[in-house]
Amino acid sequence: MNKIYIISGPAGVGKSTTTKGLAKQFSQSAYIEGDLINHMVVGGYLPPWKSEESLSLVWENIADLSVNFVQAKKNVIIDYVAFPEEVEEFSRKIYAEVQNVEIIYVVLWVDRKELLRRDALRIKEHQMGVRCLELMNEFEIRVIDERFFYNTTDLQASDLEEIFMNIKENPSFKF
Repeated sequence: MNKIYIISGPAGVGKSTTTKGLAKQFSQSAYIEGDLINHMVVGGYLPPWKSEESLSLVWENIADLSVNFVQAKKNVIIDYVAFPEEVEEFSRKIYAEVQNVEIIYVVLWVDRKELLRRDALRIKEHQMGVRCLELMNEFEIRVIDERFFYNTTDLQASDLEEIFMNIKENPSFKF
């Protein structure tokens, strides 16, 4: 059974590092970076947090790509900010088209101080600053089942293997 991993969380929490490394854990995998799909729109571009239509289009394209990759027997790893309602809609589309797939949803989490520390380590043009905290606030005010949160505050880059194993094996992340 192939799996689709949706790795979410505020900007700067470690989604890209985690998803790229997780994708390499499988002999057959595909990595989907939601921000790249979002930036495919050039004329008429609106950020997804400012346009429900833009956000919906991004998720529709992520779902279509995921279906294609799963049908090609690939595990799919998605790197994008995802809230439960988006994952729910995504899941409906996937399950309507593919039968033998499991969806895993993980919200990577750290405390505020660690989030700002990690953001400061990014290349200058990728630093999000206050936007990191805005997204963190958005995750906090949403009703998200705690079982999907994976707190990595005390984990370092040297702990990535442990992180990958936990994401792959923890049944509480199944959506």
